[in-house]
Amino acid sequence: MNTKSFSNKATITTTALAISFILLMGPTSMTLGVFAQGNSLNQGIGQSQASTQLGICVSGDGTLISCNNLSVQNQENEGNNAAAQSGGSGDDDDDGGNSANQGIGQSQESEQSALCVSGEGTFISCNNLNFQNQENSGSNALLQSGGNGGDDGGNSANQGIGQSQSSSQQSGVVSGGDSVLSGNNINVQNQENSGNNAAAQSGGSGNGNGNDDDDNDNHKGSNDNGGNSANQGIGQSQDSDQKSGVVSGDDSEGSGNNINVQNQENEGSNAAAQQD
Repeated sequence: MNTKSFSNKATITTTALAISFILLMGPTSMTLGVFAQGNSLNQGIGQSQASTQLGICVSGDGTLISCNNLSVQNQENEGNNAAAQSGGSGDDDDDGGNSANQGIGQSQESEQSALCVSGEGTFISCNNLNFQNQENSGSNALLQSGGNGGDDGGNSANQGIGQSQSSSQQSGVVSGGDSVLSGNNINVQNQENSGNNAAAQSGGSGNGNGNDDDDNDNHKGSNDNGGNSANQGIGQSQDSDQKSGVVSGDDSEGSGNNINVQNQENEGSNAAAQQD
């Protein structure tokens, strides 16, 4: 994956997560303004997990399997975001269109630290294990039929599905004797998405007269917007930061191991249909 593609996916992921988690803080809402007779909708499904692990072993002799930390994180979502909006009619200066923000977000974070100081012994050493799994089959589905507004009778839709995993691993081993397999950190990350973004938009009408032939923005009125706007994204992001330091006067053998396995699978689609 090139830098630009990764940056785009990371941006999409951040946006989707931000939408879903912020929306999760409050109830789903549909509002009708005093002046604007359109619809505004915010929907979010969010899952978040965090793990911090710390292991410290100081041995003059013995300790064997050592100071283990184990964390298993799993997220599964089969829930869908589904919305249908039919725009009202605004006054000459008002908005009769629709606005929708839908997000499904999954986030996992793991921070692991291990420190072994052995004059002798410790053996399997200061292990940290973390397993992260995310599965989403939920979809965003949206139908918008634009209303008639003085300024804006069209539709605006933002849909995002985002999965994010982060891992930070650190180990330090100082051995005057033994320690053997040493300061191990193991992190396994998996992401699977089969959810889709699907949107259908039928544009409303602005109150301007005539057609605007100078651009391709789906404007029906000369000064007004009766068209459609859709932003859809599916993003998967994984991050791993590994550090190890080993100082040995004698032994240590396996030494300061860091292991990270990352996997991403996406079968979800972005589908949009727009009609002026």
